[in-house]
Amino acid sequence: MDYMTRKEKCTVCETVFEGSSEQPVDLELSLPDYCPDVERILKCRICPGISAGSITGDRLDVDGNVTIRLYYLDSKKQAIRLCEHTSPFSCSFTLRNADPECISRIRLRTGYLNCRAVSPRKLDIHGAFTVMASVYKPGEKQYCTGIEGDDIQQQTHSEEVSELKGCARQQFSLSEVLDIGKGKGTPEGILRSELTVIPDECRAIENKLMLKGEALLKVLYITDIETGAQDMMTFSIPLSQIIDVPGINESTVNDVSVDVMSYDISLKSEFDESSTLLSLDARLCAVVLGFENKEISVVDDAYSTDYELETGFRTESFQRIIGCSTMTQSISGNIGTGDNGITKVIDIWCESISSVSDGDGGNITVRGKLNCCMLALDREGVPFCTEKALDFSFTPESQEQQGDLSARSELCVPSISFRITDDSNVEIKAELRLSAVIYSTAARRCITDVSAGDDRMREKDKTAALTIYYADEGETLWDIARLYCTSVEAVRLENDMTDDVIRARSMILIPM
Repeated sequence: MDYMTRKEKCTVCETVFEGSSEQPVDLELSLPDYCPDVERILKCRICPGISAGSITGDRLDVDGNVTIRLYYLDSKKQAIRLCEHTSPFSCSFTLRNADPECISRIRLRTGYLNCRAVSPRKLDIHGAFTVMASVYKPGEKQYCTGIEGDDIQQQTHSEEVSELKGCARQQFSLSEVLDIGKGKGTPEGILRSELTVIPDECRAIENKLMLKGEALLKVLYITDIETGAQDMMTFSIPLSQIIDVPGINESTVNDVSVDVMSYDISLKSEFDESSTLLSLDARLCAVVLGFENKEISVVDDAYSTDYELETGFRTESFQRIIGCSTMTQSISGNIGTGDNGITKVIDIWCESISSVSDGDGGNITVRGKLNCCMLALDREGVPFCTEKALDFSFTPESQEQQGDLSARSELCVPSISFRITDDSNVEIKAELRLSAVIYSTAARRCITDVSAGDDRMREKDKTAALTIYYADEGETLWDIARLYCTSVEAVRLENDMTDDVIRARSMILIPM
């Protein structure tokens, strides 16, 4: 005979793809005519940007541009010069189970880079960067929450699961005209820039997310093209954007990420050589996953007091979002400058951040390294570049949750300060900001379906109304009742018991 099972549906977020593609950079770079000869290479950087990322059928296609920025010493004037080369790139990822509702998150990570001067005007450059992609899809799960039948005994447990209410990926622009001001020197060229986006407030209303924060733009620019003299400026740009996310509301817990896809910073001095204006055009992308936690009672075991059951089982994963955590931490270290010493720091920045997340012991720990680069002048006033790797470790507040903990974390460096301690050492302090969304995943065996043949009756002892059973410590009423084809409640009432587990060896009565 077949039994009717009650099912409860739940929309979950399935990660249908998570992968990366390394993009090689192999280039023979010849300096343009307007660039002076290379005396010494200071720093060579890979700066990739994304122009488009779209899912078509079973493919995720990513297009963008990669810029190689070469910082070197002018052979004549010993000034810092910049040579840039930009080329397009594209890559594709093959997806499984993709559909039009899927959304993607695409990030870029710089890798290794080797740069060698073949001659004063020709360089050999080899390196790579990585395109990382995650693809999310709304999926439906069904959980067995009950089995109908007078002869059925069922054991249930409660699980909390995060139901996906809405998801969206939205690109938007950030365009600003920025004024350096009259007291800082007129910009004649840009050496280095860095754009960091920091979301401070993500507030959901009906079908929309109100995103607020700031974009920090740091610019190292040339004030005299002949001598290579530089100056520095940092801008804080308010960020405010409405993201359309059908399904979310004031009660949802939202996993929000904002990535800089690409940006361009240029001088606005075409008609005014004394202009102190800069133009910023950035392309940002927000990915929002909105969840609502709900409790589900799931059947994990069942038996019949009359029939031998055939029971189907499946291990289910119950994932729930615990919360969002934002922390800041200052980490410090010393950069040694060697025998040539140091007289001035021109610029200092974070080149890259690598991290891993561990979820042992009921806590999440995010640890890794950030690589700090410093451009400075030695005792002779000659520019040089050096690097220092700093270790960090974050532990958001204790969660003490059952299941495996994981985190989607974002790290950025809003600011780096320095102090020259002597003529050969610089003390640096980096402010590191962590935004982590913490998840808990529990795996439990659950029933999917039950059935029984009418000819498979369970054998019962009908010669007595009660049976004496000597139970050992640790036995459960569930196992005892199943053995004797009765119910847990009947055994509990007959013996005036409140616990489900036998605390000490004892004699109990089993109603037949």
